[in-house]
Amino acid sequence: MLSEIDVLYLSSIAFLVGIAMLAATFFVRQRANLLAEKELLESDLHEARLEADRRTALLIAGDSRIIVYSGSDKPEIIGQIDGPRQIPLDGERFLTFADWMPAEAASTLEAAIAALLQTAKPFRFAIDLNADCVVEVVGRTSGGLAMVTFSVLEGLRRELKDLTESEARSQATVKTMQQLFDQAPLAIWLRDRTGRLAWVNETYAKGVEANSVADAVERQLELINAQDRLRIAKNLAEGRTFAAKLSTVVDADRRNFNVVETPGPLGSAAIAIDVSETEQVRIELRQTIESQSETLNQLTTAVARFDEKTRLTYYNAAFQRLFDLTNAYLETEPDHLALLDHLRTCGILPTERLTRSEMVEQDLAAYRATEPSEAMWHLSDGRTLRVIATPQPRGGATWVFEDITEKLELESQVRATVQLQRETIDYLSEAVAVFGSDGRMRLSNPAFAEMWDIDAGILAASPRIQLLPHRASVGIDAMRLASETGLMQDAHGWQHFIEQVTAFDENGRNTSRGELTLSDGRIFNYTIVPLPNGLTMLTFSNISEARAAELVLRERNDALEQANQIKTDFVQHVNYELRSPLTNIIGFSALLRSPETGHLNERQSEYLDYISSSTSTLLTIVNDILDLATVDAGIMELELSEVDIARTVEQAVDGVRDRFEAADIQLRIDIAHAGDTFLADGHRLTQILFNLLSNAANFAPEGSVVDVRAWRHQGILSFEVADDGPGIASNQIDKMFERFEANPSGGRQSGAGLGLSIVKSFVELHHGYVEVRSVPGRGTSVTCHFPLGNFPPDEDTGNQTRFKDAAE
Repeated sequence: MLSEIDVLYLSSIAFLVGIAMLAATFFVRQRANLLAEKELLESDLHEARLEADRRTALLIAGDSRIIVYSGSDKPEIIGQIDGPRQIPLDGERFLTFADWMPAEAASTLEAAIAALLQTAKPFRFAIDLNADCVVEVVGRTSGGLAMVTFSVLEGLRRELKDLTESEARSQATVKTMQQLFDQAPLAIWLRDRTGRLAWVNETYAKGVEANSVADAVERQLELINAQDRLRIAKNLAEGRTFAAKLSTVVDADRRNFNVVETPGPLGSAAIAIDVSETEQVRIELRQTIESQSETLNQLTTAVARFDEKTRLTYYNAAFQRLFDLTNAYLETEPDHLALLDHLRTCGILPTERLTRSEMVEQDLAAYRATEPSEAMWHLSDGRTLRVIATPQPRGGATWVFEDITEKLELESQVRATVQLQRETIDYLSEAVAVFGSDGRMRLSNPAFAEMWDIDAGILAASPRIQLLPHRASVGIDAMRLASETGLMQDAHGWQHFIEQVTAFDENGRNTSRGELTLSDGRIFNYTIVPLPNGLTMLTFSNISEARAAELVLRERNDALEQANQIKTDFVQHVNYELRSPLTNIIGFSALLRSPETGHLNERQSEYLDYISSSTSTLLTIVNDILDLATVDAGIMELELSEVDIARTVEQAVDGVRDRFEAADIQLRIDIAHAGDTFLADGHRLTQILFNLLSNAANFAPEGSVVDVRAWRHQGILSFEVADDGPGIASNQIDKMFERFEANPSGGRQSGAGLGLSIVKSFVELHHGYVEVRSVPGRGTSVTCHFPLGNFPPDEDTGNQTRFKDAAE
């Protein structure tokens, strides 16, 4: 099937053939005229030559120059040629032909003169000095003289030369065109004035099934039917060229031809172009265009086609949706510029994008281009379109509008993500390197170069992993690979990395970890991670400090375990070796006071009171120490039960009532909002309240009031003991709970400093916390908060923090 370009090419050939036929007809007639004129001119020229011989003097006086060779060494130059600057006036220069005429002509002239002098052979030819100057050179003998005459051709002589050359060119052109026509795949023929075939080409002869070109002419075999020939003859008779599409039967097949026949001086010339395949192609093209239009309507990419006048000839549904255009507007077939103005008026295209002249120049350039062009349109609503204009062979252009807004956003996000990842990797303290399946490095961070002491320029050149051991200034002393059982087994340094990176078995590539020791003593954890597309990532984490810290921690842990064992042994020792004697002393002191042991004098009784007081104090201190040691050892267990709140407070108050009365301190108890019971260890709660009251009794001034309060709120039960004592500085509050931290300032007596430590430990065992509020000179308030839920003793210690945060 012929494409549109082939049809255009064949049409051009037909046009050229028609012109050539006209030229050939003209040249044939011109040649006949030239031959007649040539015969006349040759006759006149012969007579002129005779007259020239008779009138030598007259010739000498004419506008010519004669070189006479009379046998002497130096020829004689007669006459002068005026006008042309190319011909020198000086005789010596004139005889040097190569100086003023073409080298080939000079050589020919010298050879002709030599033949004239030797054999009296005459000659005549013309020499073209340039486009405007032609010199005729005639050589002949007269008696014993040889004469060479130079004259500038003018008038008929010049015209005769031009016609002769034109005839030669015409004959060559006709011959060339005839050879072309014979080989052309087009039927071409000539008719004489009577309408008979005068000449046909080989394609014509084949079309009429003739044996040869001569056979077709002899038998007058016609390609066109008689009715169509009458139409052609009528046009030719009126002097008009016939051009139409005709059908005829060729090789038993009806075919369509574009026939052009034009009249000429000798008859007419015609050409027939077979367009049957072209018509078929045109039908298929129309069907293809319709099919493409249906397909384009299903696309989400907007497509619009403009003709050679830039008018809209086609658009798909996506184009209409993209620019929100109505059917009524599109049916007006707006041109390209009108459409842009409409989009700008509707606010779709920004008015400040380009000036109108720039828009016109830029957009119309796409119609003049030979290759597709591409541009970006940024719409007012923030969308970005990729616009591709493809010029069409017959004029016009097809415009494709692709909405790439989302694509650009994704690319921007990807670039930002890649840049973020790149910067993140660069600032990681871990060494990271990524290798391709070919072993070439694709990515690394500065920590990797620093770890192996490799020049960054080497890594930037994407070296193969096999070369890195030779470029690294640091070697591997030992390397171990972690197995699935958690044990470490020896690995073979860089060879292990190379095997993992360049492994061909994609399914066999698994994440592996291990530990290596470098030659400079540093220790690293390494991880080999397979990535998609055959990539492999190596990461190295410096654990040298961690290993050193681990060693220190191991030593400290051993020391702590020893200390814990010592503390356990101490608790057992105090419990059995110290507590028992104290109990015996207290028992015997009480026995001495009984009447059965006898009467004691006043001094003995006083000493016995000192012994009882000191042993009781010592027993209290020993019990406190044992309690704290038990808490620290993690072996104390609370005996949880429903504790009667009022009774527990009363028991604690009874234990310090004598000290309050001795200091004339009043107790004010408020537990109305505390409820009846709650889940706790009653004995430890009594100890907590007793120690708080003892602390208040020690610091409260005489005649003051100590408040004891208890209340429930938000799942919490709080006990508060507040006094009007000297208070505590804010920087000293945390030290209150340190062990053996006794502050006698403002107090009546100094104790062992274990009371508040025991309070804090027992409250925290209940998963509560202690809160202290104190202002110097304005007293101190200690509040213990207990959760009302059931918290087993083995509950995570984090409950205390969460409970405290919730309470606050």
